Amino acid sequence: METKRNTESSSGILKVVVALLGVGILGLGYYTYDMYNENQETQQILQAEKEQVINELEDLKVNYDQAIQEKTEVSEKLEEAKSRIESLIKEVKKTKKINADLIYKYKKEIAMLKAQRDELYKIADSLRAANMNLIVEKDSLTSDLEKQRQFNDTLLNKNEELAQTLNRAKVLYPTNVKASGVKVRSSGKIIETSRHRRAQQVRVCFTIPKNDILDYGTQKFYVKVVNPKGDVIGSNEVITTEDGEINVSAQEEIVYENKALDVCIFVKPQDKDKEIVKGDYSVEIYHNGNKVGATNLLLK
Repeated sequence: METKRNTESSSGILKVVVALLGVGILGLGYYTYDMYNENQETQQILQAEKEQVINELEDLKVNYDQAIQEKTEVSEKLEEAKSRIESLIKEVKKTKKINADLIYKYKKEIAMLKAQRDELYKIADSLRAANMNLIVEKDSLTSDLEKQRQFNDTLLNKNEELAQTLNRAKVLYPTNVKASGVKVRSSGKIIETSRHRRAQQVRVCFTIPKNDILDYGTQKFYVKVVNPKGDVIGSNEVITTEDGEINVSAQEEIVYENKALDVCIFVKPQDKDKEIVKGDYSVEIYHNGNKVGATNLLLK
């Protein structure tokens, strides 16, 4: 009889335990289901905020594009900020697992970019206002400056005319220009020749006149000798003249003392057999960038 009671008691306890386990499982299932729904809802909210962040960045980019066109004074800084916006847009779009921390970070960056834009606007407007003040000040001085400019132009023209007159007066125009073929012996003796096969060099001689305006000192003369083939013989140095750059054959420095002076310049060919040929040669003389003399030479 006692055994039967114990058995019934154990059976009752087991039923209670099973009932409690059932209730627990049901509660856990409900809690899990509720947590899942809550997580899904949170993800939807975060996703919506992500889209909002992207939209804000896109709008901000458009705003910066317009600002770059209008606020040219700070366009470089605006371009840098725009590049940062474009990078953020790509970053946000690539982010798969969005969370509240990331949303906070992106919104903070957007706020900073907007603040930077506003500050750059202020700087651009300040610069523009300063420029406008300068324009007003400039306009107020225009009349006086124009009168002064006209006076200066008149004075400048007179000075230029005087300078040109002086420069022309300082150019030495030689006389008695003569060119000849010469043979130079080892003793130093110079023999003129009209035969191209005998000529070793071309000698150009002339007389420099007296010029009281030109300062005492060193003066350079250049000669250009062109053979019948159209080649400039000699050193082929390049000089600048009133007609542009030209090649010359030789140069000579003289000490000028405002007195008439006879000068000879020797042109030594680089390759005698190719440069000293039969025919007519043209000879030009240059001083201070000006062509001051010319003659011809015939070698038979």
